[in-house]
Amino acid sequence: MSSFSIWLILEKESRSNYRQITQSISKRLKTPIFEPHCTIYGHLNTDIEILKPLVTELAKNYDQFSASIKKIKSGDSYSKSLYVSIENSDALNQLNTICKNKFRSSRKYGFDPHISIAYGIFSKEEIYFATKSLIIPDHVVFNGLSIVKTGKNVKNWETVFQRQF
Repeated sequence: MSSFSIWLILEKESRSNYRQITQSISKRLKTPIFEPHCTIYGHLNTDIEILKPLVTELAKNYDQFSASIKKIKSGDSYSKSLYVSIENSDALNQLNTICKNKFRSSRKYGFDPHISIAYGIFSKEEIYFATKSLIIPDHVVFNGLSIVKTGKNVKNWETVFQRQF
């Protein structure tokens, strides 16, 4: 079985802004480029046919929504090394809670809403120079959900199912 993640996808303008940011950072830090997203629930080792009805139902029950951006942050792990922290909201919490209630018996997932802008291990100096002139929008707009086949190699990630709100 493959590992899947459920992502919130960005609407057109937000997606364009964050694509530019991730591409710029990718060039500066020499990292793989990926689609901007906010992971609602990740690392699910399950059959995709279990995930599709859930994502379809969630997409029917939500409307496009925005979330405020807090700040750029960095961490010590490859998958959370450079990211934009998002202010948690009712919609974000509800989506995560629904997934948690469905999947927590098979996979625990620590939810911390954010949009990654680079994956890798970087020094504080590298992060400083890569981000010093970066302009981050003060909010992001989400308009759908996707199921993404994920794994250790970011270049091999693949969106396999998607629904708009």
